[in-house]
Amino acid sequence: MARPYTRIFSTMTVDGRIASRTGYSRLSCHEDFDLQHRVRAWADLVVVGSSTALVDDPRLTVRRVPARTPLRGVVDSRLRVPPTARLYSIPGAVLITTADHSGDALLPYARKGARIVRAGRNRVDLVEAWRLLYDELGVRRVMVEGGGSLNYALLEAGLVDEVWITLAPYVFGAGRSVFEGPGFPGGSDTARLRVLGVTPLCGGSWISVRYEVLWPRRPLY
Repeated sequence: MARPYTRIFSTMTVDGRIASRTGYSRLSCHEDFDLQHRVRAWADLVVVGSSTALVDDPRLTVRRVPARTPLRGVVDSRLRVPPTARLYSIPGAVLITTADHSGDALLPYARKGARIVRAGRNRVDLVEAWRLLYDELGVRRVMVEGGGSLNYALLEAGLVDEVWITLAPYVFGAGRSVFEGPGFPGGSDTARLRVLGVTPLCGGSWISVRYEVLWPRRPLY
């Protein structure tokens, strides 16, 4: 199976939270925002999960660097994100959903110009969806901007090649984690990563750490 090269990008607190228990999630400094937009410009598709799309209503466009805006998508098994979301307001949206939905349910998204990728039943089959993104849409590079459930599901499925984490100088003590899921059992079955680089941001109070995923990781081809 051919699949896109996939990079997770997230900013988290020292204790691994991307949002507090109240949903507060403004963690980036200006250099982290610049880096985020450079990675968006690198990608063919920038994707988020449905919860992130509902809470943040992101545009996912490139604005802080002089570059084109890639395709922008949401993994949305239950069509929770309405077609009025900002994601669908400009051309280049991709709806990644299941095969359960009728043409009538998908029509409002198609009318907004969204490309629709259907994979799995009840919940999106991410392995099949990533294959379809590669084969049908020509997507070769994906940037994932969360949330924690999508991050974990992609990592568990072996679809993540790199994890770019910016460590913010805060502690929440509770809230949403950068990876949210049932968890790896530990030992030899723990997800393993290797550091590719470390860059101080904004005077050194923020730290960007870039990892390569060693396991689990499906072949690209």
